[in-house]
Amino acid sequence: MLRIKVGRGIGLLLVAMLGMQLLAGCRQAEKPAQEAEPKPSTEQLQRVELLNRTADDMYKKVMQGDVMGGRDALQQLSDQVTTIRYEGLTTLDGLHALTEAVTQGKRVFNAARFSPDEGQVAAAQIRLATDALSHPEQPMWLQYYKLLQDDVNGIEQAAKDKEAQQFQKSVFLFERHISIIHPSLLISRDATDVEKLDSLVTFMSGQARTEKEPYQPVGNLLPTVRQMLDKLFLKKDTTAFLPVVDDRNPILWTFAIGSVILAALGFAGWRLAKKDNGLVLVRKKDEA
Repeated sequence: MLRIKVGRGIGLLLVAMLGMQLLAGCRQAEKPAQEAEPKPSTEQLQRVELLNRTADDMYKKVMQGDVMGGRDALQQLSDQVTTIRYEGLTTLDGLHALTEAVTQGKRVFNAARFSPDEGQVAAAQIRLATDALSHPEQPMWLQYYKLLQDDVNGIEQAAKDKEAQQFQKSVFLFERHISIIHPSLLISRDATDVEKLDSLVTFMSGQARTEKEPYQPVGNLLPTVRQMLDKLFLKKDTTAFLPVVDDRNPILWTFAIGSVILAALGFAGWRLAKKDNGLVLVRKKDEA
């Protein structure tokens, strides 16, 4: 058995080097997050605000029965959409959702036979979508949370009672309300989560249209639907097990975490140097 003496200075130096590597890793991990979200310019924000005011004007006219006035405002809004740069405002999915809502709205208002019901839905979709762009922190579509929860409760109760007519009505009402906020969801939230909700809604709607008893399959799915709604509406803390980081002072948090790491590694190095007076036992292969 050989005895090799390890100097405290070298041991602590290695600990410090390892700690600095970990610190560097923390700081590099911050950079992508900081550089990933460009800030919209003042001009962009002004154009979006104008777009939002035009959408509000259109919505009010449509709800008051002024179809011609609503159609004219929608045309103005359509022209304004093409003058805005959307970097830092939303994703490509969000931009596509906005333009699709406007295009679909123009189809509804220019149809040979105008449907007031479809017109109101189209106006609400566009109004909520432009608001989601101009008020990303507190968009109006968040007010739909209670309404959607009531829809899900109605579906659940109808499934328990096995009332086919009420069950279908509740499912289709839920589907309709989701369709109204759908462009806004794609503007404000991750498209993957929105697609998951779409899959759930499609399954429920398909089950409601079937002649077989759909109650159990849909009932089994409702807890997942509630969870997805909570996630999209930010009603539950999905990052409960992650450390809270102050975005205003990320460097301070980096050094705070790094200090804890260094302290732990330093203590381990001191124990290593202290053990057997700084001697580490190394066994030869023939002594193993």
